[in-house]
Amino acid sequence: MESAWGSTEVEWFDKFMNVGELSRMSEQTGPLRRRVTIRNRAGLHARAASLVRDTVLKHRSRVTLIKAEDPSASLNGAPRADATSVIEMLSLGAMQGESLIIEAEGEEAQQVLDALERLVECKFWEDDFAPDSQQTFPG
Repeated sequence: MESAWGSTEVEWFDKFMNVGELSRMSEQTGPLRRRVTIRNRAGLHARAASLVRDTVLKHRSRVTLIKAEDPSASLNGAPRADATSVIEMLSLGAMQGESLIIEAEGEEAQQVLDALERLVECKFWEDDFAPDSQQTFPG
């Protein structure tokens, strides 16, 4: 229906509520997924899992980590972890060189995927946190 402002009520409401093309584009039919490879020496350990959880909690999205052994295999039955649970993420046992699939749903799915990918790519800041961790100690 045409309103006094010369556009349909839906268009007017979208403009009034600051909802537009960007919001409509973020509506999706299913979860977004991204495959990442764990690059740091210690794998997905407690500190790294805490960083993942903290990143997820800053976004309005539900995030699941999936450990798919075979990239071509179905994800049905693959081990999964809620990315807000450090214990669940640790139970995946993701080691250096292994792949995880990050699955995100919600308003900020794309943003949280981007942030988590950057976190994995920078090795969870492991090199900054413990640059001498390769040293061996006499013992």
